[in-house]
Amino acid sequence: MQKFEWNDSLSTGVPMIDSQHRELIAATNEIGEAIERGNGVNAIKKLLVFLKFYAEWHFGNEETCAAKHQCPMAGVNQAAHKKFIETFGKLHDQYRQSEASEEVARKIYDELCEWLVSHILLIDTQIGACIKESLAQQI
Repeated sequence: MQKFEWNDSLSTGVPMIDSQHRELIAATNEIGEAIERGNGVNAIKKLLVFLKFYAEWHFGNEETCAAKHQCPMAGVNQAAHKKFIETFGKLHDQYRQSEASEEVARKIYDELCEWLVSHILLIDTQIGACIKESLAQQI
């Protein structure tokens, strides 16, 4: 499995958000590594629970920050987060119902990687630019 690498194109320029994104990427990579090692069942269950709660916490922080700085993409971001939580919940249910199938675990890993990259690049970078602009105007 290809490891999900952080690069500068994923940077929002907002240290708090970028740090949280790095944590989400690290947890996603741990799922990929657990699958590759073949000890995915327990590791993946634990990581999926962590990701669920961490993602929800991160989404709340990001949404609050976007609203505070009146970012035009705030509503789009919030809707994308809501859709992700629903999709992730369904994938998590599929994993449990599949009795910890490696195939479903790989599907979850692939979906997480794809969603994180596209969401960060298309939405979060715009949120970051808005926050940075708002902060610059306050100086």
